[in-house]
Amino acid sequence: MNASPIGVFDSGVGGLSLLFELRRLLPNEDFIYYGDRANAPYGAKTHEEILDISKGIFDELISRGCKAIVVACNTATAVAIEPLRAAYPDLPIIGIEPAVKPARVAGCRRVLVLATPVTVSESRFSALLRANSGEGCEFIGVPCHSLAYMIENDAPSDEIEEYMSSVFAPYREEGFDGIVLGCTHYPLAKREISRAAGESVKVFDGSVGTATHTKNTLERLSLNSLARKIGTVEFISSDGGDHLEQFYKKIAKI
Repeated sequence: MNASPIGVFDSGVGGLSLLFELRRLLPNEDFIYYGDRANAPYGAKTHEEILDISKGIFDELISRGCKAIVVACNTATAVAIEPLRAAYPDLPIIGIEPAVKPARVAGCRRVLVLATPVTVSESRFSALLRANSGEGCEFIGVPCHSLAYMIENDAPSDEIEEYMSSVFAPYREEGFDGIVLGCTHYPLAKREISRAAGESVKVFDGSVGTATHTKNTLERLSLNSLARKIGTVEFISSDGGDHLEQFYKKIAKI
């Protein structure tokens, strides 16, 4: 079991930002990355569709011998993580959540939490923001209708920056000093988001915390790899293309 791979899935290229952190912390582990580009974006789908798609991917990854699965998609985590854990009680399942706690600990006072419309509408998301609000810190959920799609389809940098400027416009008057990237696609456009927000605004990403939690979970369950070699990655795209591997190579060079 220790030598079995870890499954990681997302609606497309977004979860590659988390895969990069997972490989940095767990260099000896083998990974299978499933990017569901045929069904992207999840943010435009119903809860039932997201849950059905997620279960289908889980069955595929389990059939390939995965010892644990990381849900590298904030939308799928918000909608499906609890039903998935109930459906697969013997499988370690790690979900990603927006890095609101690090933003609060850093002393931010008004924080925009960027996410897909489905994620923003979820009770799990609202509860997370409420639990971390107060004592001079306010979290505001901001739905980004087009951002994940733009990133998935390699939109030009200036178009992404212009879009984000329009997203931030309603919040300029009262101001904001922090941004939480509540979708794993968004770190892939971190520079554009930061430029649109302004240099003084801090940006927080949940990938490092999720990778650390995955490492701790494997060690706690004695499932961590005992191999001394560098682990491998198998990329699976539901649309049959090689876009995932090419995109990951691009991330590794940043």
